[in-house]
Amino acid sequence: MILALSILAIFLVTWVCGIIYLATSGKVCKWFFHNVMKWHLPNNEESFDGCSIHSTCKFCGKEIMQDSQGNWF
Repeated sequence: MILALSILAIFLVTWVCGIIYLATSGKVCKWFFHNVMKWHLPNNEESFDGCSIHSTCKFCGKEIMQDSQGNWF
């Protein structure tokens, strides 16, 4: 009984989060990941200076670099 209720609760939470995401067209996710987590999304123009890959953030226009693990900062 508890397992069934837990599965139902997880399903409902996932469904509600999906509806919120679709209703806001991802604006909440963009705000959270960019403004709170400080993650940047590069535009399609990337340059290489011999040492680092550079780009600009699609959201804030800040110059960003890619680290060795593929993350942008």
